[in-house]
Amino acid sequence: MKKILFASTALVALTGTAVADVELSGRAEMGIFDQGIDGRSAEFFTDIDVTFTMTGETDGGLEFGASVDLDEGNDDTFTTTLDDAGTTGDTSDDSASTSGVDGATGDNTDDGGVTIFVKGSFGTVTMGDTDGALDWALTEAGNVGNPGSIADDETSHAGYIGSYLDGAADGQILRYDYSAGAFGVAVSIDDDNGNGEVGYAIGFKYTVDLGGTSIALGLGHQEGASLTDGATTAEATGVSATATLASGLSVGVVYADWDDNNGAADGGADSNMGIGIGYSTGAFSVHANYGEVEFDDGTDADGFGIAAAYDLGGGAVVHFGYGDGETAAGVEKDTFSLGLGLSF
Repeated sequence: MKKILFASTALVALTGTAVADVELSGRAEMGIFDQGIDGRSAEFFTDIDVTFTMTGETDGGLEFGASVDLDEGNDDTFTTTLDDAGTTGDTSDDSASTSGVDGATGDNTDDGGVTIFVKGSFGTVTMGDTDGALDWALTEAGNVGNPGSIADDETSHAGYIGSYLDGAADGQILRYDYSAGAFGVAVSIDDDNGNGEVGYAIGFKYTVDLGGTSIALGLGHQEGASLTDGATTAEATGVSATATLASGLSVGVVYADWDDNNGAADGGADSNMGIGIGYSTGAFSVHANYGEVEFDDGTDADGFGIAAAYDLGGGAVVHFGYGDGETAAGVEKDTFSLGLGLSF
């Protein structure tokens, strides 16, 4: 993605001079997509994403920065249901009214597409819309050589899990990570949003260079609010391994074991696995992944996704995506999208 220097401000201190930069980048997408909903045909798809990235450095060499995604910055309008009759539990005569706006500019307790970091020889501390330590450590099946699609069809099927327990409350995450050569470690805290279920995670990365082939290994553990009800606790332990060859071929596998304290009653995940493969040659890239989720109640969901892209140069790329899956309830759904991704 191209980045344009939006502003450069010299910060002068008594002991010297530091420079802070603000960069503006953007992406626009246009095309068609089909959400796989009965009775609905393919529709037009448009999306614009603008990101401000701000970086600076203190006189002592401490790096700092922040980014805000204006696509998410102030677009989450939430509603509150009002019990008009005053009878608790009776929703037949209730009405809903808009009560506020979340996002980076509307609620300081919500990440809203914002990340802020401080970096030094001690490592990096990041807060906001960022990965927890487990997700940081693992390579998702959908990230193995994936050129992407405009509607994310390849990572939206029923068998795909990507975020683990991140954001089960409000998505506000604090992560510390440190890397030394091929080894990396991270710990994180997931904000509880006032519900008492603070999440914790730890993750490890290790990269092996075999001379033309790079193998990335990941291991992590996370516990936090259950994804099914957001109030009780759940745990996930995961591993991943991805090999990237000089030929442009990438292959990866990821597995996570889940423990949901609600047991089988809530249908929480028991385990998930994913396999991804990607290949790139010249301007053409293609990716495929398969995933399966097993639940505590003995049911399972699975699916696969495909993405292909052709780079036209200058930041313009043709994208195609397809996803197909079956939920634990036996509902089958397939989606597709085709269009242009334009990076500025």
